[in-house]
Amino acid sequence: MNFLQLSQAVRQEVGISGTGPSTVLNQEGQLKVIVDFVAEADYQIQSLWHDWDFLWSQYSSTLSTGTRAPATAKPTDLGNWDMRSFYLNYTSDDSTHLTPLSYVEYRTDHRQGTATNSTPTYVVVQPDSNLIVDPPPDQSYTITADYWSTPTKLAANTDISAIPAQYHRIVVARAKTMWGEREEAPEILLASSAEYQDLLDKLESQALPGQRTRRFGNVDSDQVVQVI
Repeated sequence: MNFLQLSQAVRQEVGISGTGPSTVLNQEGQLKVIVDFVAEADYQIQSLWHDWDFLWSQYSSTLSTGTRAPATAKPTDLGNWDMRSFYLNYTSDDSTHLTPLSYVEYRTDHRQGTATNSTPTYVVVQPDSNLIVDPPPDQSYTITADYWSTPTKLAANTDISAIPAQYHRIVVARAKTMWGEREEAPEILLASSAEYQDLLDKLESQALPGQRTRRFGNVDSDQVVQVI
């Protein structure tokens, strides 16, 4: 469901008479509250975990000879780096895995004085999340990494949540919970809270690393779980 369809579903299920909304833009009154709750519900769910699978992305950039700080700029949608995933020239036979180094350790033990260009062995995330490599590169390298992007807020009618489509219902449930709290409607609040918790458990079991087996009745070591 897109943003408009989610909003329409919430409006219908909380019992607001009439139709609509016909758009998520420039609404007033109760329909504006519904639209705002849907956007906020989706954003809250996306923000629950830094490492949702649906926020995963990949990064690639080119290092310049002799430049180590900052070696390259972060992605514009960066939420968190996967510090295990930094490689130089990973498609070549001489690829190099970069060892993470804390910024404080880099500043104390590596930054001071002159440095000789060589193949970098360390990657450092600055406090602003841009990258440093050490030692400075002796040639142009391709640096790659995995990262998790920041949640994005629904804004336009046709915007689609990053949450997997089969779990879009969780946004409706959470928005209804917010509506039930606002309107002091216990029947809506109780039902929607229960639905939200059930769907959150299912979503976490699919979209969080290490939790995919928890919704299986029979799990063995040979089972491979891949949900598309």
